[in-house]
Formats: sequence, structure tokens, C-alpha cells
Amino acid sequence: MAEVNGRTLEPPYRGLSVIGDGNKARATQLEHASSSDSNGVQEDSNGIGGISRAKWLAIIALCLSYTTTVQQNACTAAIVKHIDAELGPTNYYNWILSAYSISVSVALPLAGGLSDIFGRKPFFLVGTLIALVGTVVALAAQNVPMIIAAMVLKGIGAGSQQLALAAIGELVENRQRGNAQAALDIVTLPWSIFGPLTGNAMVKYQKLSFRINFIVGIGLNVLTLVAIQFWYHPPPARLVPGVTKKQRLAALDWIGVLFMAFGIVLTLMGLAFGGVQFPWSSPGTIAPVVLGIMSLIALGIWEWKFAKEPFFAHELFIGKARTFTILLLLTFVGGMSLYTAAAFWTQQCQYMFFRDPIKIGVSAIPGGVGGAIGGFLGGILIGKGPGLGSNNILIYSSAMKLVSDIVFTTLTPYKFQLALGMGFLAMFGMGFSLVALIVCVQLASEDHHLGLATLVLGSIRAIGGSVAVTIYSSILMNTIQEDAGRRVGNRVIPMGAPRSSLPKLIPLLTAGKDSAALKLPEITQDIVDAGNEALKWTGTLAFRRIYYSACAFSALALVASFFVKDISHKMTDNVAIRLTNEKGTAREVRKGESGNSTSFR
Repeated sequence: MAEVNGRTLEPPYRGLSVIGDGNKARATQLEHASSSDSNGVQEDSNGIGGISRAKWLAIIALCLSYTTTVQQNACTAAIVKHIDAELGPTNYYNWILSAYSISVSVALPLAGGLSDIFGRKPFFLVGTLIALVGTVVALAAQNVPMIIAAMVLKGIGAGSQQLALAAIGELVENRQRGNAQAALDIVTLPWSIFGPLTGNAMVKYQKLSFRINFIVGIGLNVLTLVAIQFWYHPPPARLVPGVTKKQRLAALDWIGVLFMAFGIVLTLMGLAFGGVQFPWSSPGTIAPVVLGIMSLIALGIWEWKFAKEPFFAHELFIGKARTFTILLLLTFVGGMSLYTAAAFWTQQCQYMFFRDPIKIGVSAIPGGVGGAIGGFLGGILIGKGPGLGSNNILIYSSAMKLVSDIVFTTLTPYKFQLALGMGFLAMFGMGFSLVALIVCVQLASEDHHLGLATLVLGSIRAIGGSVAVTIYSSILMNTIQEDAGRRVGNRVIPMGAPRSSLPKLIPLLTAGKDSAALKLPEITQDIVDAGNEALKWTGTLAFRRIYYSACAFSALALVASFFVKDISHKMTDNVAIRLTNEKGTAREVRKGESGNSTSFR
């Protein structure tokens, strides 16, 4: 450990020791900052809003990186059933989403923690290249397994691209981090609002169908590569004298990293298998879940008791139960809502209201608007006045989500307007919450842990989404299997439909293939219409069960939010890093020398 101004600091290089005393380490840091300025291009620091041109360009590059992941996720989630219809059909198409969320759950903390040590820019570039390769594979895919493989690559790449959430926060003052997250929310507005509509329009009107989405993704990934390379110049990784990068890499807590990766992958794979590939009681489901949970328990024991330089730094958790640990629980629940809203709104419309892709896309706009407005206001308002402390923001958002879930349990096929209203409220609450959570975690963490803390939060959100997609998919599919045959049979058999036609009729109606159903013996248009009406009520039952489950998680989040500690007092004028091509103002230099910043990239 090194001491600076009487404070004990963690060594800037996890897994290594600082050479020399604290004052020398401090002097080295200041000398590096000075040399970075003299070597870089000097920019006018009195740019728009008092932010230099170099910093604005870096922010644009980071926004583009984040926008790329949002666009691909939003549009792909909206058309996953259409992808399956063209390349399948299969009974495992939800693995298209699960593969992405599992891989991004592992990639996020790795990218965050490693970039805290080795620098941000290489991870942005490599991650974007991996995402680009995955997008090309998805474009060329000829079957669902190939799409799933592509989504694994895209998830790994997205883990690095989402470093933008941390990187943009460290470019601005602490008190402006909410505004920075609000800016990210604004630039992703076209996709968060119109992503489902755009995706469904591709499917309905374009000959290339879902492949248009991946052509757009290729373009965005290429633009991100160029922008990051030429506009984003964070401080490089700093080497301890006499220590090579290979030695730094070897000194990492690789045992902890492996425990984490195996734990997340096995647990989520087991949950994804349950009720789809294997029954919930089968060894194929139980074994990976048990092994995954055991690996995560081993991770906790190893990190807490045995790791010399733990990957998950103790400083993130010690004394921070109410400012960090409890936020992970809220993020888990938020992830459940965020991912399932993208994945299940389309399916809810198809089962309960209508199947036209454009109508479905338009119906998703209120939820997208709610999420965008909520995210923007959450970033702008947090800590800005009475009743707007970070803890209060989380209480308000959790309450909104619980109310909307309760009302959702009352939906019927004839309450579409109510569904739109509750979709807006639910996503407004989620946007309000998720942006506030990022700001809270960044303020509670030391600057040199900013990447790890922010992306651990992202990983927990993705894990929550994976768990929710798995649980809710199982509820949906099991309800359809147990209820559709009885309900459709009771409606159409009295109308003259042969009982022997039901095994073929029901899957065709469920897939929206009415024209094929009409080719079955003795099946008329009236029978098809009656069968579709019956399936709407089967869908109503399935989603009612889903929202009952969601209510339980939302209630847990609301209770937990009352125990969050307000952290608004940390919204100071500290800036974590300065770009190497940025000429800082005298005020920025004084802040850099004050000891507030503990960033060592």
C-alpha cells in the first residue's frame, strides 16, 4: 500500500506492488500527467459547455460505441421469432437471446476489471472487432445454431463496447456523471424507442428481412472502430519500472476469473436448458446449475480469504452494503425487467392482441419513450434537490415498476390501451432506476475501480435478464402446452373441426400461419378465427402468470430500495482522468494535483 497525504491507497496495479514510497508514486503520477499534455495535441479547453473539443470528440466516440450495442440488442430481440421462422422453426430459438446475455455477463466484468489495469482503448478496439466478426457471421447465417454462435461473439464484443458507461463518467466531474449517463440515454433514443418498429419493418418490407439488421450493425461497428481509434485518447496503462505487461498479466487473479466465468456460464446454461431442452428435474438441467452455483460460492470464498490481489477488490464491498452491495440486487431486478421488456413485448402482442409486425413495432413506442424519458430524467435529477437524493430516486422507480406489474396482471385481449399505458410506466421506472444505479455505483467506487464497478453492475443486469428470460420463457411455453389444446379444442370441435386435426392446427395458429391451417381437412376461416381467439386467452393466462412472478421481484426491489444510503454528497467537481490530447485548464490541473483522483490508467 502507498500513503498520500496521510491516506492509504490501494496499489495502482492490482497484482503488483508500488515501487518506492507514496510521495514518489505521487510524483510519478503527476509527471506522467504533465508529459501526456506536452506530447499530445493542445486543444482549446473552452469549448462547448466548457468542455474541450478533444473531450467532445471522445464523448461522441463513446456514445457511438454504446449506441451500437443498444441498436443490435433492441432490433434483434424484437425479431427473434421472425429469425426462427425463416431459419427454423426450432423449439430453442430463445437461445438467440440467452447466448448473447450469457456471453455479455462474463465479458462485462472482465472488460471492466482488466481495462482498469491495462487501459480502456485496447479493449474498445478488440471488443468492437469481435462484435463486427459476430455480426458478419449473423448476416451469413443459414440456420439458428449459426445465429446463436454469432450472438456469443456479439455478446463478448458488447462487453467491451459497454465500457462507454464507465469511460464517459470518468471524463466529466463527479457532479456531472448523471448528465453524462443521461447523454448516453439520449443518443440511443432512436433505437430504444423505434428499435422494435425498425426491426419489424425490416422483416415485413425488405427482401433481406432480418439480415438488414446485421448490415446496419456492420456499419455501426466500423464507425465505432474509426471513432475510437482517432477520437478517444485516454491515458495509457502505466508500467511499474522493471515490470513488463506480461508480468502484470501473469499477476492477475486468474483463479478468481475462472471461478466467475464457469459459475456464470454453467448457471445460466442450466437455467436456459430447463423446460426447453430438458425437463427441470433432469440431470441435464440440475447438473450445470449446481456446478455453476458451487463455482460462484467458491469464487466468493477464494476472493475473500485466499486471493492475494483479488480481481473483485475488497474496497468495492467493505463498508458499502448500503451503497454498493444492495445496488447489485436492484440492478438484478432491473435487468429482469429491461431484457424481458425487449424480448417479451413482441410475443405478448402476438399472443394477446395482433400479429402484424408494423403494429407490434408501433405498439412498442410508448415503452421506448418511457424508458428514454425516465433514463434522461434519472440522470439529470439525481442529487439535484430535496427529495431527489439517490436513495429516493430508486424508491420512486421501484414503486412505479411494482404498480405497473400489478396492473399488468389484469390485462385481457380487450385492454390494449391499458397495456400501452402500463408499458410506458414500467419502462419509465426502469429507465429512471438503471441510470441512477450507474451513477450511484460510480460515486461509491474509487476512480481506479470505476471500470470494474460499472461493468460488474452491467454483468448483474445481464444475468438478471438471462434468469428472467429463462423463467418467463418456461412459464410461457409450459402454459401454452398445457392450456392451448384444451382451450382451442373446446372452441373449434363444436364448429366441425376434426379432433385429429388439432395436433397440426394448434402449432400452425401459434406460429401465425393461418393460410397453412386453412389447407387442413375441414378447417374453415371461421374455425381459424375461433382458434386464434382461444389462443389469445391462452396467452392472457401465460402472461398473467409471468407478471405474478414479476410482482414478487419488483416488491423485493421496492423493499430493498428503502435501505439504500444517499450518496449525493459525493457529487463533487473531481474528474477521474484527462485525455492525452487535451490541454486542461488551470482549474483542471489543480484538481488533478489535489489527490482527489485515484485513477491509474
